[in-house]
Amino acid sequence: MATAGNTELVDRFDEFYRNYYRNEIGELAQNYPDDQRSLYIDWQDLYRFDPDLADDLRTKPDQLREYAEEALRLYDLPVDISLGQAHVRVTNLPDITRISEVRVEHHGNLVSVPGTIRSSSPIISYPVEAAFECQRCGTLTRIPQTTTTIDRSLSEPHECQGCERTGPFRLNHEQSQYVDIRQFRIESNLIDETTETPESIVARVEDDIVEAAQPGDTVRVTGVMELAGFGDDSPELDATVNDKYIEVSSIEDFEAGDLLDISSSEKQAIRDIANSADPYQQLIDSIAPHVPYNEQIKLAIVLQLFGGVKKQLPDGSIIPGTIHLGIASDPGTFTPEIIDYASRVAPKSVRVNGNDTTQVGLTTAAYKSTGGAKNWELDAGALVLADDGIACLSRTDQLGQDAQAALESVMRDQEVKASKGTATQTLPAETAVLAALQPKYGRFDKYEPIGEQIGLSPELVTQCDLLFTMTDRPDSDGDADLADHVLAANRAGELQARDNHPVADVDGDALAAASDEIAPPIEPELLRKYITTARRNCVPTLSDAAKDTIEDFYVEMREQSDAEDAPIPVTARKLESLVRLAEASARVRFSDTVTQADADRVTDLVRFSLRTIGVDPETGEFDADVVESGTSKSQRDRIQNIKGIIADIEDEYDGGAPIDVVVERAEEVGINESKVKHEIDKLKQKGEVWEPRTDHLMAT
Repeated sequence: MATAGNTELVDRFDEFYRNYYRNEIGELAQNYPDDQRSLYIDWQDLYRFDPDLADDLRTKPDQLREYAEEALRLYDLPVDISLGQAHVRVTNLPDITRISEVRVEHHGNLVSVPGTIRSSSPIISYPVEAAFECQRCGTLTRIPQTTTTIDRSLSEPHECQGCERTGPFRLNHEQSQYVDIRQFRIESNLIDETTETPESIVARVEDDIVEAAQPGDTVRVTGVMELAGFGDDSPELDATVNDKYIEVSSIEDFEAGDLLDISSSEKQAIRDIANSADPYQQLIDSIAPHVPYNEQIKLAIVLQLFGGVKKQLPDGSIIPGTIHLGIASDPGTFTPEIIDYASRVAPKSVRVNGNDTTQVGLTTAAYKSTGGAKNWELDAGALVLADDGIACLSRTDQLGQDAQAALESVMRDQEVKASKGTATQTLPAETAVLAALQPKYGRFDKYEPIGEQIGLSPELVTQCDLLFTMTDRPDSDGDADLADHVLAANRAGELQARDNHPVADVDGDALAAASDEIAPPIEPELLRKYITTARRNCVPTLSDAAKDTIEDFYVEMREQSDAEDAPIPVTARKLESLVRLAEASARVRFSDTVTQADADRVTDLVRFSLRTIGVDPETGEFDADVVESGTSKSQRDRIQNIKGIIADIEDEYDGGAPIDVVVERAEEVGINESKVKHEIDKLKQKGEVWEPRTDHLMAT
């Protein structure tokens, strides 16, 4: 039970409750203690009531909390109930303190810190007052436990209060007072905090808020900043706690965009862009402006950043609004620069390299903490940390099979199921994925299906709303333009470097001209605010004209496959992709309506994507299977022909069908030798044919 010696302050809190929180206290009394054990007060309300009292709550929070809880205990209720064990929790402090800004001067103060929960300890029941029974005389000695650790260590009595001996003692569970406690590690991966190793801080929560958040949640924790003790006499802390931690009063949901301070002039600038004749071109030109191509791919990234609308169906099913993109490129095509720039302007992002990432790095890891052998911590992976943001994956082709399967699952389900023993915890991962990859054999072979060359499972590829290729092919006109742009960017960089040098002399006009040549129409900070504002305030719906355009596109594409056994150019999955992309297009203009122009824009984008990656190189026809299964219809036909040839002639020879005879028969039906041998190798890898003897084949 809280006690307070300052009657005047207790009375002030009582008056505050009666003026501002009469209904909330009545509701707490009705639900206490099973369904509700805390009264949440808005600091801004307290400031309006008494600025001095509100300021004291920030600078002397532990003392003022006692007065606030004593006033709650003494509050005159119409029902016969005591709120003596209820908590008073504070929300909505006026200032945000970033993790990187937490200093010793904040010690003992109430602070409000934003971040993403990286890991969590298990919830354990810990004795805040431990009753120790002397095993010699049976006397109970109660010892308050003030340690912040969760490793189950306890402070024991120095001597028995009955027999005055030094024990031994036994913990009496029935006579001890317990509370649930948990530790979160909160990581700073929000706007303008893009260091490779984000700073973090431990937050300790107890009682009714231990389940208020989970790994992957972006939150704002309000609590008292404490210093970890040092020396033999200080409380023992879990080794994962550094020199500072937060005793949490409240946990609130938080969005990365909440950190953005958008001025009135910036709001007007955003409105001007959205209402301009062509905001899309301005946005395209603002994505990696030093990279000279490709406008359609940059448009796709713009739409991914704005995102579609998440929808919940009457049966509870969810249609995600996240847009997934894949860019398969030859080396040296500036793809990493584009990916990096997208990460910079996204309100929330995580960057991952497939070369050094595993399945648990993408999803979750459960591991034993150093605080005790029975303690496990759940560590969120990149896709969970990027929840409600974007995960930028480079070298996705280097992910192992398990990691690819995990990535595909998260892209599809937008969540991660973390298991430890028999317990399963579902973590949110509503994450847009921007994946960059390279061909398996270094560069693209234009004569082979793309699906065979990108090194990703067909299941993973099908989760991409759009997939593009960026090839490096000689083009005299295009190469000249590219060279001009790259050299101009380097010229601007050179002049800027010289301008920053203490002894170099630079022509200011030349520097301004060179910078203007590659400057983005929308600066990254304003672009980030533009995206955030649109995602918050715009929930567009399809107009009838947009629906008709998307439907006509789908039907038209499918009609190309009316012939018997013709390739399927697009699948039904593409319809949802088109809707998401069209919604994002409307958000660019802050429009609540998806127009026909939006639908035209995204159907053109899908056509472009299909031309770069969804065309059978042998027939020139759109074929969804080129991407979604890795095997085009023409290739399937060729495989069946070769398998049929092997089956027809294997009985004519001892030991199976000779490979040279198979090649000869295949050439008679128009399949050249290199493709025959390529398909035979694949059939052997799949176990569909085998070699009973050297250079002879039999079907399995």
